[in-house]
Amino acid sequence: MKYLFLILSLTFFDNSCTESNINQDAISLEYSAQSRGIYKNIKINKKNISVKNKRETPGLNKTCSAVRWKNILKALKSINVKNIPNLKAPSQNRFFDGAAIARLKVIYNSKTYETPSFDHGNPPKEIALLVKEILSTAKNIE
Repeated sequence: MKYLFLILSLTFFDNSCTESNINQDAISLEYSAQSRGIYKNIKINKKNISVKNKRETPGLNKTCSAVRWKNILKALKSINVKNIPNLKAPSQNRFFDGAAIARLKVIYNSKTYETPSFDHGNPPKEIALLVKEILSTAKNIE
C-alpha cells in the first residue's frame, strides 16, 4: 500500500511541475558575478532581459524571446529550487581573487531562493545548465 501511495504521489507531483501548470509570469531569475575587475548582473523573466556590466550604468534591456524563455524553463525544470540554498560550490577560487563571486537567485511568487556564493565560470553541477543558459542568453543580447 505504501508503494502504491508513493507511485501515485510521484505521478501527481511530476504532472504538477509541467510548464503549463506553473505561473510563468511569477518567475524571475537573477545571476550576479562580481570582483574587483568584473561586474555582471543579469535579470530575466518571461518578458524582459536586463544585463548590467558596470555598476553605475543603467544596463541593457531587451525583450525575452519565447524560444529563450522556453530554454530557460527547460533548464530550470531539472532543478530542485527549494534545495538551491544548500548547494555546495565545486571550487573556492573566489576566496583569493581567483574568480569572481557569483550567485543565482530564483524568485517565484515573491519567494526568493538564493545559492551560496560560487566561482563565476564554475557553478554547482545542479545549476550548471541553467547558469549556462542565462549567460548565453545575456551574451546574445549584448
